[in-house]
Amino acid sequence: MRVQPLTQSNEADGGKSNACIRLVLGVLPLLGCNIILAVLYLLQAKLGITMNDSSVSQALADYEPNLEILVLVFIGATLMILVTICRDIQINVYHRRRRSTTCGMKALNSIAAFANITAYAGFVLLALFPVDAESERDRQLHNVGSYLYFGLSGLYGLLHTFLLWKQTQYPCIIKVIFTIVPLVTIAFSITYVVKMEEAYMTEWITVALGAIFVGLMSLLFCVDPVDDELIDFFCCRRGGDKSRVRTDDKRKELLV
Repeated sequence: MRVQPLTQSNEADGGKSNACIRLVLGVLPLLGCNIILAVLYLLQAKLGITMNDSSVSQALADYEPNLEILVLVFIGATLMILVTICRDIQINVYHRRRRSTTCGMKALNSIAAFANITAYAGFVLLALFPVDAESERDRQLHNVGSYLYFGLSGLYGLLHTFLLWKQTQYPCIIKVIFTIVPLVTIAFSITYVVKMEEAYMTEWITVALGAIFVGLMSLLFCVDPVDDELIDFFCCRRGGDKSRVRTDDKRKELLV
């Protein structure tokens, strides 16, 4: 008789923690997106420039105090990386639940997550080392960061689109949006590479669309938050999802 109140209390605590995780999942992508967009806005507002006047790289180099913008870039990139990890887990959980996991699908999901994580590490790198640095090494590191960010963020967009269309729980309109955004982003990115100084605006738009793409993942987490699995992952608990799958199977057998 004494166990029942304790069980109810544990269930209530679990419900509260799950609700908190769901709230975080809804806010995290939007927060990361808005911080990156805020960086772009601050660069233009503080330097008194427009998107046609300078590249993002040059604006980052000209911004003073440089530490102020670097902190925002680091926080924004870190949040983007966390969202990418959560999305990677969400896709894996979906296929485990449906027993549709394949080596190819799992590898593709891991490659996609690695690409976006490396892309935002590159974004931090290009901000940390100015494009007009006196040191040849610093300029090379800036270029490496640029290649990583623009190349791998585009790759992530394409791979994520493929993975999303393999999931059936999302409405078609959401899938269409997540298909159009990366394609438009890649188009602007290619335009900037081809025209460079004649198309500074396309670089700004590319960075903004990349942030918006990740920000839109709030929609995906609202439909399927996978909060239990994320708690297991971030709390380093093993076997949580497998035990839940076994429990669900037993419940189905009892119902039959």
